[in-house]
Amino acid sequence: MMFRHLLIGALAFLLVACEAPVILPETGGNTEPLSLVQPRRELPPTFFEQAANGAEEVIDRYLSITDEITARGGTNTEPIKALVSPSWLLKEREGFESYQTRGLRSVGSTSAHSVVIQNAHITLEGAIEVGAMVCVEGTDFFVIPAEYDDPPEAVWQWHPDYEDFEGEDSDWEDIEQYLSQPDVTWGTAVAIQTWLVGESFESLVIDSWEPWWGVYEC
Repeated sequence: MMFRHLLIGALAFLLVACEAPVILPETGGNTEPLSLVQPRRELPPTFFEQAANGAEEVIDRYLSITDEITARGGTNTEPIKALVSPSWLLKEREGFESYQTRGLRSVGSTSAHSVVIQNAHITLEGAIEVGAMVCVEGTDFFVIPAEYDDPPEAVWQWHPDYEDFEGEDSDWEDIEQYLSQPDVTWGTAVAIQTWLVGESFESLVIDSWEPWWGVYEC
């Protein structure tokens, strides 16, 4: 739900992770230090497949939970804790608090598609990091003042393709009247760059979630 700090541009796949060189101290009067490069670590053959499956599952759950919280007006945020890192939880709470402060709630839902894994590797500490691009479809996601009624049926039927409207005049009046109310907004399709971290694929959580301003069609 929150837009996150942009970490990287486009990243190539990393097929092999390498350890950093370890410099040994001088010994035995030898004036040239010895160096030892630890062996290259081959990633499992299914590593990127597991990364993609794990990331997609977390992203889908993340969008579902954030939709539920914003539909409640940003209250009862406890469920999001299991899906984000401690550092990113602070950003999430800021976003949910803005719903409460401004008296807003959401109607509708968001969904993800076109998830592309840009980077997946194991850190020197043994943690898994996954970077991905994802298209988030927010066209059917409205943010409205909490006291407003939900969008009328005519809005759901024709939104956002109003140029193709072929309904009754009364339907068009309902659409215009609803969308012209103060503080009624709705989403679009947006490209997101996200990072996920975890000790295993089963424990991946979102650590960053930012709009991507480069070329990525959604």
